[in-house]
Amino acid sequence: MKITKKLSTLVVSASILVATVGASLAGPIDSLSIKKDGIDLAPVEVIAVGGSFKKITTPSHEFSLTIHAKAKFGKKVKVAEVTTSSGPYLEADPGTWSIDYHPNKREFSKALSPNIAMSKITWSGGDPIKACNEKLKQSRNVLTQGATAQAFAYFQFHATNKTGQSGMYDGHHDSTWVWYPVVVKCMPSGVGGVKSN
Repeated sequence: MKITKKLSTLVVSASILVATVGASLAGPIDSLSIKKDGIDLAPVEVIAVGGSFKKITTPSHEFSLTIHAKAKFGKKVKVAEVTTSSGPYLEADPGTWSIDYHPNKREFSKALSPNIAMSKITWSGGDPIKACNEKLKQSRNVLTQGATAQAFAYFQFHATNKTGQSGMYDGHHDSTWVWYPVVVKCMPSGVGGVKSN
């Protein structure tokens, strides 16, 4: 019974993490959402070197997302952007990933499956290497037997009713974000690989 209760708590927690959060709709957008859609095809692999996990061997990861934006009455969604940055494209770090759309209509939805280089992913609460080393703290057997862990990639979704650089300023756009759970495979010592860029 305790195991069932704990499992239910984990399922509820995971549901909260993948739900759309952080929406601030004071601007021209009536509703805005970004969420995980489907199951990732492959985990991110991390290998052990010496006494700890140190190398990500997966060069990129394919995400499965659905976005939706609806402008307020009399307005249109002119630009919609998904990014791994902590801000819209005007403030984006060149080391992050982003894609934008120009729907020019009141309501816009899209399913997307970007394959993003490991170096351009923003992790919330620690990257896959940290996730594996947290597993290692629980049991040293992870070094020889391997384990499965979880990390959370961070995405922001922005929408505006304006075009051009002024469109992403606070008065013209709204945004939301999501923590996207990623399965991490902690490979045991002796498994070779090449660290991603």
